[in-house]
Formats: sequence, structure tokens, C-alpha cells
Amino acid sequence: MKITKLSHVFEVLGVKQAQVVKALAAKGLKFSKASLSRVATQADWPKTCDSKAIKAVIAEYLKELGATSEQLTDLFTWYEPNKNAQPEVEYEDPEPEMLTANAKKFFKLRRDPFENEITSEDDLFLVDAHRIILEDMLTAANAGSMIALYGECGSGKTIIRRTFIHQVQQDHPDVILIQPARLDRRKITAESISTAICRALQIKHKPSAEERDAAIEEALIESANNGHLHLMVIDEAHDLSADVIKLLKRIWELTHGFRRVMGIVLIGQSELAKKLSGQHVREFSWRCNQIRMQPLGIYVPEYIRHKLSRVGVDADKIFTEDALSAIRGKCMGRIRHGIALDDAELDRSYPLNVNTWLAKAMNAAAQIGEQQITESLVLKV
Repeated sequence: MKITKLSHVFEVLGVKQAQVVKALAAKGLKFSKASLSRVATQADWPKTCDSKAIKAVIAEYLKELGATSEQLTDLFTWYEPNKNAQPEVEYEDPEPEMLTANAKKFFKLRRDPFENEITSEDDLFLVDAHRIILEDMLTAANAGSMIALYGECGSGKTIIRRTFIHQVQQDHPDVILIQPARLDRRKITAESISTAICRALQIKHKPSAEERDAAIEEALIESANNGHLHLMVIDEAHDLSADVIKLLKRIWELTHGFRRVMGIVLIGQSELAKKLSGQHVREFSWRCNQIRMQPLGIYVPEYIRHKLSRVGVDADKIFTEDALSAIRGKCMGRIRHGIALDDAELDRSYPLNVNTWLAKAMNAAAQIGEQQITESLVLKV
């Protein structure tokens, strides 16, 4: 089946069309989501638009999100994937490694910049893709919509969740957060969710499930009348059962007038996307905006400088410029599609992987007494 190369790249990178429309607007280019959808599905451009400028901005935006040169080549043409070819991934995540006491002493670090390092907002490193996710999560509360945020282990999902909850508590007192509290998400049931809502809205215990459900609906509507917004946030959502996901959709359907009384945010590993692609939860998936956590990509050097600056160290005095680039290179792999198709780059520059390679390089440098880390040293670890 032929598809456009653009839609293929959107799918591979986990890019939503709404994100691209926002990026175009930020550059002063007005382009509707409907128009972008026609371009992505039919390669059909509106006659009155500045297609050259729009193409340039889209390509640059995708490059910032980690698109490879192969992916950007002939981006606005048709593409026919070979479904028989099984892609072969050439990359293995590094074994986690912590900074040694010797390395911390050698580089005069006040504390470990990569372990339990987020203690305030100033410690956060956010790029535009992260800010868009935070905006989308707040929109889920305001509009009563559903979002599923998924990504690899160590991609920054937990930090995004903690940042969002902090921002809500600080700046949005009208938003009531509902967070089911079971440590094992596989054991979250209808009763767990009801209990979480009752706890958040201070609903007294009801003897029967029917009375409790009626009290919950009444309390949600009354709370909405009082100007409150409600958002259910569930972490490790890849462990939820299909029955619970379908239940969440039924809760989401509760309305007061024309407004939904609750938004839902699911956060989980990549298995969450696979679970939401199943037939049993398709009604939820159709209504859910699925967002993939992006790697740091071109922001790796900036991320490293930020991390080390938080412990009082100038990264440029420890790492040469090419060493910073080499750290990103250690996070790159390849996806081989077979003889008939070009290989594709695989970007695994997630915070956990970057931190691990930094720790390995700094430990090695401290062990041999090397004050400055070069590209050749990074390539040896």
C-alpha cells in the first residue's frame, strides 16, 4: 500500500499533526490541521499556500525531533513500505553505571549530577517537545480530553509527570488531580478508580457500589459547577488491563451540559502503545491522543552543559566539543530494512542513556587521571 513519506515519518517519530501546526504557527505560517492532514494522506497541497516555506519549516521541525537525512530525503513524495522485510535493530542500551566516588572527587563535583538530581524546577531540562506535552496534558484537564504518553524506559516520562503535577499544584488550583494509588498497576480495578475519585472529591463511603457510582457522578457535576476541572493521571499505565481501559473510557464519557467532567492522562512504556492498538480497546484509542516521548537529539550537548552546571561545573572545561557530539553518537544505532531499502538511523539519546555514557566517560577519565575528556576517550568506553 502506498502512503506519503511524510505520514510514514510522522508515524516513526510519533509526531502528531497538531504539533506540526503549532510549529508552523510559531514561524508565522498559518496552516490548518485539515490542510496538513490532506498533505500527509494524499500529498494534496492547497493552491493558495506558500508550500515551499511550509515544507522547509516542517523538515526543520522534524530534524529537531531526530529525523535522519534518509527520512528527510524526498519527504513530500509517495512511499511504499516493504511489509515483508523484518527490520533489524543494531543497538543495545548501555549497562547503567553510576559515577564513582573517585570521579566525583577528581572532577570536584558537589554531588552526583545524574542520580536523584531533580530537586527543583531549576534542575529541569525541557525542550519544545516537552513543553508541548505539558501543554497537551493541561489541555486534557481544560477540555476533558484523553492523552496517552508513552516512551522507552529512561526517556523522561516520570520527570514530565512530576513537572506537570508541580505546575498544576502551583499555578492551577482549579484542577483536581485524581491518581489511583495502587503500587501494582495490574491490580487497579473499577473499585480502585472509584476509591481514588472518592478520595479526591472527599466523598463519604457508600455501602453499595450503585450508591457510590451515583455519588461520584453527582459530586463530579457539583464540583464542575463550582468551577473545578478534573484530571485522572495514571502512571505505569502499560500494566492496566483492557477492562480497566474500557472503564476509563466510560468514566470519560460523563458530561455536564456540553462539557466532559473529567480528562484522562495515561503514562507508560512503549508497551502502552501496543496495548492501545488492540481491538479490545479500540473505542478508547480512537478518542485518545497518543504521544511518544522524543529523544534529546540535537539538544544532547546543551543537556550535558545544563546537568553539569547544576553542580557548579563548566562542561566545556571537562569535555571537548567533539566529545559532546560523541556522547550523542554513542546513543545512535541503525535499523536495517534489508537490501531493497535504505538503512535508517535509530536515535536513543534519552536522558538515562546520555547519563550512563557520561558516567562511563568520566569514570574512565578519572581512573587514568585525564582532566579533559576527548572524542577518542568517549569512543573507547
